[in-house]
Amino acid sequence: MSLRLPKLVEFFNACMSEQGGSLPLAAIRVASWYSPVTLTRLLSSTQDQVRMSAAWGLGLIGHEPHHEILGRLLRDPVRGVRSAADEARRSILCRTQSPWHRRCAEKVEDLLACSDLPSACALADQLVEETELRSDAFLLRAWVRFCNVQLELAIEDCKKTLAIDPFCYRACVALGQCYWHQSLDAAARECFYESVRLYPDWEPAYAALRMLQTSRTLA
Repeated sequence: MSLRLPKLVEFFNACMSEQGGSLPLAAIRVASWYSPVTLTRLLSSTQDQVRMSAAWGLGLIGHEPHHEILGRLLRDPVRGVRSAADEARRSILCRTQSPWHRRCAEKVEDLLACSDLPSACALADQLVEETELRSDAFLLRAWVRFCNVQLELAIEDCKKTLAIDPFCYRACVALGQCYWHQSLDAAARECFYESVRLYPDWEPAYAALRMLQTSRTLA
């Protein structure tokens, strides 16, 4: 006899079938039936649909402390669950940003696009100082510093990002890129493999490994 699926799965399927659905309405539906504690418990379900739906639900109503437990699902055997966990982690980070944080991050990216590196660096420093140990702020500054060829400082920020969020596979690739530019191939390779281990679906990690192999073969 098949197990009865919770109402959460119905909410998830309804939102997906509505071409993205109304996320505010979906959040209200989820919050009216489930607490973040219950959703966290459902992440351990033996049913793929339930784990996927619980990850999606936490993306809607979860908080920063749920980032870590969702990070463990990035290695789930089911790709749909991994994708839901990844999206939920991004959603929580975005939703918990203050309006100022969001505007500041967008401005940093605009300055990078205009190659105004001194202004981007100054604003990224301010962002890190004002956001009280947020991994996304450190990762953005790492990218700014990398673009400004401040590799040691970029490495420092990548490591700080991973200290806050050990499941940040993007920071692993960024750290590996820094090491590669310092001709530290073994360290770079280790970072790229760690990214793959954390989240097997992150194609840039595989591309980085191929780049590393190709570049040294041609050298």
